[in-house]
Amino acid sequence: MSTKPPSHVTGAIGSPPGKPELDPAAAQARPPLTQRLGFRQSLLLAVALLPLGVISLVQGNAWLDAARKQRAAVLAGETLRVSAPVAGFIREAQGAAAALARTVRPLLDDELACDAAMSHLAAVSPQYSVVSYIPVSGQMTCASGGAAYDYSDNAFFQSIITDLRPKVVVNSHGPVSGTSIVLVAHPVIGDEGGYSGYITLALPHSALGAVEPMASSGLEAIDTPAFVTFNRDGTLLTASTGLDRAAEILPQDVTLTEQVTAGQSSFTARTASGQERFYSTVPVIEGELFALGSVPVRETAGFGSLSGLSPFLTAALMWAASLMVAWVAAELLVSRYIRRLGQAIGSFASGSREVDDLDMERAPAEIREVGRAFLRMTDTILHDEAELENTVHQREVLLREVHHRVKNNLQLIASIMNMQSRRARSPETKALMKGLQERVMSLATVHKELYQTTGLADVRADELLGDITQQIVSMASAPGRTFRIETDFAAIPLTPDQAVPLSLLLTEGLTNAIKYAAPDPGESQPRIRLRFAALDGSRAELSIINGTRPEAEPTPEPEGTGLGRQLVAAFASQLGGEVRTKVEDGFFSLSMEFALRPLEGGEQRNVV
Repeated sequence: MSTKPPSHVTGAIGSPPGKPELDPAAAQARPPLTQRLGFRQSLLLAVALLPLGVISLVQGNAWLDAARKQRAAVLAGETLRVSAPVAGFIREAQGAAAALARTVRPLLDDELACDAAMSHLAAVSPQYSVVSYIPVSGQMTCASGGAAYDYSDNAFFQSIITDLRPKVVVNSHGPVSGTSIVLVAHPVIGDEGGYSGYITLALPHSALGAVEPMASSGLEAIDTPAFVTFNRDGTLLTASTGLDRAAEILPQDVTLTEQVTAGQSSFTARTASGQERFYSTVPVIEGELFALGSVPVRETAGFGSLSGLSPFLTAALMWAASLMVAWVAAELLVSRYIRRLGQAIGSFASGSREVDDLDMERAPAEIREVGRAFLRMTDTILHDEAELENTVHQREVLLREVHHRVKNNLQLIASIMNMQSRRARSPETKALMKGLQERVMSLATVHKELYQTTGLADVRADELLGDITQQIVSMASAPGRTFRIETDFAAIPLTPDQAVPLSLLLTEGLTNAIKYAAPDPGESQPRIRLRFAALDGSRAELSIINGTRPEAEPTPEPEGTGLGRQLVAAFASQLGGEVRTKVEDGFFSLSMEFALRPLEGGEQRNVV
């Protein structure tokens, strides 16, 4: 006699009806990230730190704006400082040209005197390579050093003569000096009031070299400032890198003409080579001369191309670091101990009764108390399970003994009835006693199955119906009268409340089939087919089919008393089914369909 393991007993008394059993795999699977304690604690901390993060971002943005403005101011001041010598030379040349334009008219008719005046100015101001007067005709005859040149067909001269205003222009190849020059021109008013020509002073670019920036300028030591000057037409005058390499430092998408109209301004742009530079435009001579300083945009604090976002990154990194600390703290202080406790609870709930050491000595006091409570609970449950298992075992033994004694008593009654039937003289009495004996033996067989079954809560239909069929056929067989029995019994578990009436119904139906069964054409033995099968999982059907004699119509009434029909109907009523009979093609069939009763009902009646 075997007993059920404690896990089954625990499931029977500890699991509420209707609740599914715990899946061990599901119990041990880690929950999604969004459901973990560390994530939720970090999320709440993130919400709590959000106002501080916003304040940090606002302050960082203000700091970044202030830094940009300071950088622009420093670059503008440095641009003015570096371009001051060039501006001084050009202002001085403009003043000299204006003074010479007012005093040169009396000398225009005397070529030698005019040359001498021009040569004198060039001698006292060696920064001028050529000092000259160019009339409207373009025939230069008055110049320092007695130089003469015909500009009448010169396109550069024609562009100057069409706009009779003081101007500063660049000629990349001066026809007299043969070098790149900055030409300062001032119109000369003739005797009749009209313009007669221009006084021009040529400043070689070699005399306008840029001044190196000071170490204390406020720009980073790694910066390399570059400076250019240009006139109101956007014409480049000087460049600290040289005019031939000026394109390397000029903005690609911003023209110098746009900077003339913009006045003093600061902006960031990329050069033609893709280098990002910071620019500052400063008017040197208002409306006439402008200076443009630039410096590469350098990475700050090692952030690479994200240097402009460094204040925001600092706040974001601090915010992320706080979240990481919260996550690690939750994992070290709470999550790992809760996970151990959850695994132990899940393992215990799934049936395991081995409770390992939870190792919660370093856990917070509250979690240690929960672990101790779990250990006390498991000890109590294991003790109660042991007592309950012992009680159930005792009841099982008693119930088996009851079934065993009932079976023995019923077999004894059947034996007494068999002895009595042998003494009977009339066939009617013998048939009646034999029918009663078969019914008693059917009941004995049911109790035998209940005694031999393992679970006590159910009976396997194939074993029970097979034993009853074998018993009835052996009692009905005799020399010269044998039967061919075909059985198909499904292994359906039945509660005792259904096993008893079903076995008695089979007894009555099979007894009737044996009584009236006839062999099939060409065969010597009557064939009886017995079938018990599930229909849709919740219903089952018992059917008995046998061949019939043409001259007799079979009925489920032994000896014509009607008792068999009444018993069959009564047993079917106990099962909640209805008996159907029919005769077709020489075969008589008896079938009964009923609903299978859930085994929980049988379990509760046996345990309570």
